[in-house]
Amino acid sequence: MSDRSFYNRSIDLKRFFRQFKKRIWLVVAATVLGAVLGLVTYVAYSNIMSGNTVYRIRNDYYIYFDYEAFPNGPDYFNAFTWDGILRDDPVVNKALEVAPDITKQQILDSVTGEILGDYRILTVVVTGTDKELVQKISDAYKAALPAFADVLEQISAIDLWTDAEIEEYDEYTREPNAAFLGGLIGLLVSLFAVLLYGIFDDGIYSERDWAMNYPDIPYLGKRDTDEYRANRSHLLKYDGNYIELSSEQLRYDLDEFDRMRAVDGVIILLRSGRDTVDKMDKVVYTLKKQDVNVVGVME
Repeated sequence: MSDRSFYNRSIDLKRFFRQFKKRIWLVVAATVLGAVLGLVTYVAYSNIMSGNTVYRIRNDYYIYFDYEAFPNGPDYFNAFTWDGILRDDPVVNKALEVAPDITKQQILDSVTGEILGDYRILTVVVTGTDKELVQKISDAYKAALPAFADVLEQISAIDLWTDAEIEEYDEYTREPNAAFLGGLIGLLVSLFAVLLYGIFDDGIYSERDWAMNYPDIPYLGKRDTDEYRANRSHLLKYDGNYIELSSEQLRYDLDEFDRMRAVDGVIILLRSGRDTVDKMDKVVYTLKKQDVNVVGVME
C-alpha cells in the first residue's frame, strides 16, 4: 500500500506546476472579482457616502503692473510668490469679509495659484469636496483679489478675466487604485488558498508522487514517449501481453480478474492530478489481493 510519509515530501516543481495549472482559473477569477469589488466599493463610498467627489473652479485674473514706477515689478511676482500671496492675510481677510460663514483654514486648504505662461495671467484654483464651499470661496476671491491691488504699489489693478463654472475634478479619484488593490488582495488570497489546498491535496501529479506511494510499482512515463518505450523495454517484455487499466475501469468482475491473471500483467493508467492516493490505494490493493501482477503505471 501507499507510504503516507509523502506528507513530508520536499518541493516538487513538476507537481506544483500541474497543481497550479489545474486551478489557475480560480486565481484569475478571484483577481477579477477582487478588482470589481474594490472598484464597486470605492464608487459606492464616493457617490453614496459622499466625500470623495472633488470639485474645482479655475478663474483667471489679469494683472496690470505699474511699469513706469516699477519697471521690474513682474520679476518679483512669479507663480510661487502668487501662490503664497493668495493664502496670505491681506487677501484671506478680505475674502472672509465677503464670506464670513467660511473659515480661514478652509480657505488655506482650498486655494492655490498658478501662472502657466504669461506672467500677467494669474490662475486661482479652488478645490474641495464640498461643492457649495468651493463656490463660496471662489466668489469671495472675485472681490478680495481685485481689492488687493490697492495694497501693492507695483500693481495698478487686478481684473477677473475668465469666470469659470464649477467642475468635477478627477485628479484625486481612486478608481484605478481601488480596482488594483482589490485585484491584488484577490490574487494574494487565492494564491494562498491554492497553495494551502495543494499541501493537503493527495492527488498524484508526478513520478515522484507515485514512487513515494508505490515504490514497488515502476513508473513507466507518458504513453508514446521515448521515456515510456525505454522503460517498458527495459523493465518489461516489450511485446508482452499486458492489459491497460484505469482506476475508473476497475470492476469486481470474476471473469475480468481471471483475464487479468492470465496475461503477463496489468499497466495502470494514471490520470495526473485526478487520481488520488485513496482511489489508487483501492485499485492497487484490489489487484494484488486478486493475485493480479501489476507491472507498472503510465500516464
